[in-house]
Amino acid sequence: MRPDVLVGPSEWVVEQFGDKVAGELWTRVPEALSTAIEREIHAHPAMTQTMERVIANPRWALPYEELVLFLGTLPGAEIISVPKSVYQLVVINGHVVVPWCYGQSARDSMLDAPVGRSFGRLARELLRRFGPSWRRSQAEAPLPLDAVDEREVAKICAAIAQISPKPEVVIAGFAGTPNLGLLRACLGEIKSTDNGSLNWSHLDDLPLPPPVIPRPRRMQFP
Repeated sequence: MRPDVLVGPSEWVVEQFGDKVAGELWTRVPEALSTAIEREIHAHPAMTQTMERVIANPRWALPYEELVLFLGTLPGAEIISVPKSVYQLVVINGHVVVPWCYGQSARDSMLDAPVGRSFGRLARELLRRFGPSWRRSQAEAPLPLDAVDEREVAKICAAIAQISPKPEVVIAGFAGTPNLGLLRACLGEIKSTDNGSLNWSHLDDLPLPPPVIPRPRRMQFP
């Protein structure tokens, strides 16, 4: 573990999510993201280049699923899902937790990742509806036309809009590769600058779970 990563939850996480769940959230978020990558690796062990594209795809279903599985049982958690959709989210104490793959290197901090540039349609729409006021940057990559994605995003955002008071958006960012697994995990909150662009108002690096050690194969004797 890097020396700059806190062992326990930061004051910001305690303030945002409460004493009862802050400690669990601090370790469960990276465990969920690590499990998502491990599941993808085990499902497609010989498709490294394809997996890199899958992990970076905002519609990759496993991070959403694992965050719900790891966080959905915490006190105050509410699961938001849409039938036949890749999207399912967990809302904890007024905060909706959204996964985002921001890079593929342990050297890269989410703090240095351009906010919004590689966000998918769901993260952009959640920020538009429930985040700070912002305007689209010219550097922001346009999204491809995808009627299915638009429909799923609209449905899950409409479900979240029923929550009162309006939840805030917290990004569960991660860097990882098929070969090395989870390299960094973060929790961050976004603010709007004076000129209407997005920036990080707070960001915490989370402690990574212990690496998964493959079990040795049993020798078979004739």
